[in-house]
Amino acid sequence: MQQDTPIKLPNPFPGLRPFTLDESHLFFGREGQSETIVNYLSKYNFAAVTGASGSGKSSLIYCGVIPLLYGGFIAKAGTNWKVMAARPGSSPIWNLALAFSEAEANNQNTENTTELQEFYYSLLNRHSLGIIDAIKQAYQEDGSNLLLVIDQFEELFRYKDSRENQTEHRDDPNAFIKLLVNIVQQEEIPVYVVLTMRSDFVGDCSDYQELTALINQSNYLVPQMTRE
Repeated sequence: MQQDTPIKLPNPFPGLRPFTLDESHLFFGREGQSETIVNYLSKYNFAAVTGASGSGKSSLIYCGVIPLLYGGFIAKAGTNWKVMAARPGSSPIWNLALAFSEAEANNQNTENTTELQEFYYSLLNRHSLGIIDAIKQAYQEDGSNLLLVIDQFEELFRYKDSRENQTEHRDDPNAFIKLLVNIVQQEEIPVYVVLTMRSDFVGDCSDYQELTALINQSNYLVPQMTRE
């Protein structure tokens, strides 16, 4: 008796890394949670997504929140979105400058981001609203909304000691947080900020009053998934 050849299906689990936007069709189990975060973004232009390490914070953003934004879930914003992601690391403003330089390089179809990164770094450090100038430069005011994803925000506190020993690009956490707060509070251009952070670092944010106020009004603690 002839046996049918078994069908080999792709593994739907990416492993320890987060799901990417291209894998949103494989993402499930968080139904209804993304809407809460999008509601925070709609109301406050800001959302903090906190949770234990490995709880799926980044996956929830890329496979839950962003598809809703593309689908026009924020009616006043429409469906025209750009997404830019950065991680603070030991040089938060320098790393943010890299994200801006990559965005402009993609728009201009060029691979030379080194000089662009230096340019954006000086632009961001020029004054506390320099991030507005950076966004206008990178996206040429094309009418789209920008979602700025600051992933693993706890690195701002984890790398504190190593940052103090740096001789180059030793960025001040206060200046980085001020840039984020200012872009949320301004009304000139449509920018939305979402950050992911391990919940055990929430207490470190209390040293920054404006950031604390934002987190208090729009923090989403990612719940543990049920077996179903």
